[in-house]
Amino acid sequence: MEDLSLPAIKLIAAASILAIALIGGAIPMAAARNQSSRRFFSLGNAFAGGLFLGVGFIHLLPEGIEQLGEVVDYPLAALLAALGLAALLLIDRIVFDGRHLHSDAEQAAGRSIYPLVLLLLLSIHSIIAGLALGLERHASAAIVLAFGIVLHKGSEAFALMVSSIAANFAANRRNALLGVFVAMTPVGILAGMLGSSALRGDAAALVEGSFKALAAGTFIYIAILDIIDEEFSKREARVAKFVMSSLTGDDDVPMPTQDHDRIFKFLLVIAGIVVMALIGDFAHPHEAH
Repeated sequence: MEDLSLPAIKLIAAASILAIALIGGAIPMAAARNQSSRRFFSLGNAFAGGLFLGVGFIHLLPEGIEQLGEVVDYPLAALLAALGLAALLLIDRIVFDGRHLHSDAEQAAGRSIYPLVLLLLLSIHSIIAGLALGLERHASAAIVLAFGIVLHKGSEAFALMVSSIAANFAANRRNALLGVFVAMTPVGILAGMLGSSALRGDAAALVEGSFKALAAGTFIYIAILDIIDEEFSKREARVAKFVMSSLTGDDDVPMPTQDHDRIFKFLLVIAGIVVMALIGDFAHPHEAH
């Protein structure tokens, strides 16, 4: 696998990520309101959550630890992963938390700004993940990372477009939103590729390891606090969310029902982790030092 052209793999990955994001964003709103489509995306989300956990814990973080360990005698990779997670937590749940609005004006503002907040969060995550992929030095590891990004990019674009439609964004504004989002990961990949060709030695290990550690934190955040928290939320929380959405005039939150897929979704999370674990030997080739 290491004989494959690494730049070609990264360029193909960038094009694939761009395409899947455009496809996900183009899915009509009607599909989101169809119960079978909701179930499909819910199950796919659970599997993607497991993949994200596997990519973060099994691939990105160990690589970051290995590379930064060659430069500094300090658990810098673990610190950066925690800071990456904390940064998204700060942005998502504190700075731009629109879930505690009260007045009608605040509610309207919250609905209109949420797609922009979501774009910011997803873009930060996307560009860091793209940088990590662009800086990757092994073809097999690049394929694994690209696979994880591709599997979730479409559903992220889908969620972004659903939120923009719910906020009554005009068509040209929705298109601009989608255009910015789909460009983030390819831009990160190209920037990483340019950086990897310019950096050598300890500087390369420091930069590559740092971005991989940060990316690990963002993958873990998205997996646990966005995907798994949403898919495994208790019925009381889903009822409260439905009531709040009804009071604020949103119509994209379905009537909560008994979730009969919880065990299946748990197994899909485990399956995603196992998939990443099984290809760990291919993603982390042993180099002779």
